[in-house]
Amino acid sequence: MKLLVCDDDISTIDVIQSQLDCKMLGISTILRAYNGKMAMDIVDKEGPELILCDIDMPIANGMEVLEYVYNKNKDIEFSFLTCYEKFEYAQKAIQYGVTSYLTKPFDLEEVKVCIQRMIANVQKKKMAHSPIVQSQYDSLMSSVLRQASDGVLGTNKEIVEAGLRINGIDFHADSRFRIVFTCCDMTDAIRKTWNKDLLIFTSARLHDEAILGYIGSAYTVVNSDDRFLWNFCFVKGTPSNEELEEKCRKLISFYESHMSMSPVALISDPFAFYQASDVVCELYEQMRKIRYFSGRIFFENEEIAYEVPKNVLLNENQILWYLKKKDESGYQEYISSTIDGSDGSSEKLDQIRKELINIFVTHFRDNGISSNQIFMNPEIMALDEKAADSKNTMKEYADALFNVQRSKLQDVIDSEDIIVKARKYIEENFRENIDRNDVAAVTFVTPNYLSKLFKNKMNMNLREYINQLRIEEAKRLLISTSMSISEIASYVGYYNISYFSTVFHKLVGVSPFDWRNEKGIEDDIH
Repeated sequence: MKLLVCDDDISTIDVIQSQLDCKMLGISTILRAYNGKMAMDIVDKEGPELILCDIDMPIANGMEVLEYVYNKNKDIEFSFLTCYEKFEYAQKAIQYGVTSYLTKPFDLEEVKVCIQRMIANVQKKKMAHSPIVQSQYDSLMSSVLRQASDGVLGTNKEIVEAGLRINGIDFHADSRFRIVFTCCDMTDAIRKTWNKDLLIFTSARLHDEAILGYIGSAYTVVNSDDRFLWNFCFVKGTPSNEELEEKCRKLISFYESHMSMSPVALISDPFAFYQASDVVCELYEQMRKIRYFSGRIFFENEEIAYEVPKNVLLNENQILWYLKKKDESGYQEYISSTIDGSDGSSEKLDQIRKELINIFVTHFRDNGISSNQIFMNPEIMALDEKAADSKNTMKEYADALFNVQRSKLQDVIDSEDIIVKARKYIEENFRENIDRNDVAAVTFVTPNYLSKLFKNKMNMNLREYINQLRIEEAKRLLISTSMSISEIASYVGYYNISYFSTVFHKLVGVSPFDWRNEKGIEDDIH
């Protein structure tokens, strides 16, 4: 592996070349450049995999070298080693996916860590495109797409770009995408001996294959509860409505013929990747309005008559009103009259059961209750099995749903308790790679509800709170230990020193380097 060191200070290159253990790092050649133009020529002629570059140089500066490499689509890991600590330079470095942003005077150990990280990224990219390790690539891509759709990566273009570069992903934050979003009820499929885990696995692969022609499950994010599957298939580029609609028809046909499910499909407008979490939220909201239209295909922002189909037996708004008002007698009267007014066939009763489940899932989500807590309740599971046997068993099932949701709502009335639990978990685990899904799991509410509650109570979101704790810990370590800045960044949960420096500067107002100097710590421990 070739390393290009570009600096107009020849002594800097000499120190790096003489002090680095190239054999141990796996570097075969260290190439030298003394200005930006010379570096560009070496990039074209020698094809180095790694570049460590200064910013202020004659003929062409380091930023110009970075842009040259970026625009040429050169698959090169790039880091800066410079005297400049200007925020705008660090911000631009993040935008272009720079691995590290090191400042002079430099610590050779810090340079070594930087090079090791760049080498690891190169290897990760090579692995991602090897057929032998497709499963690892699928897992990595799926993880990044899930983080984007869940909002973990945020919506800041530069930060999302940095996340993509860290993971060796071969597209950019502003790359264009469309999403094919499907929702389907698994009830009948599970009744016909399908295993839930197998359904999740199969649906992810099926979306990738039917929509993208990709053999695997790298581009589809699957969410589920006890009843429903939501699949988000990320389609790179801007294929036409007609093309995606035809592929969705084939997908739905396969579901109906082979999996006893009939999904509804919703196709997004084109968007930039860094906007993914906002788009997913909008799609979820629209899907709530069209989930009764099984087997249909819709487009985002399409003008749709959202009236409840004629064959729907329950009025969703009416039942949700009873639940909101805690009107048990009104609820029971309405359910009983609907059940008694049906012909009592197992088909009609099963339809009522399914519609009730849809309505309660909406109610649970709106109130921050995980539907798993309800439908995994042993009493509910037992009643669900025989709900469609008779009018009386259907009424018993409906009553049980009302009672168990009332109990669960009471459990979450004290929102302060949720925030206390969330803060305790974050404070004990902020050094780890945690996100809102992890915190929601220990507070027993949905991620969206937790995020909204946390924002209202704390006046900041979960990510901001985690960053605040990490930076406070970093400040303590900077003035009380001799750990290098890169070691501290890693210790408090940041695996990219450029991102760490950016967050630190944003919250503290100065770089980690300047913070340490202001507190009287000697430069030689950097």
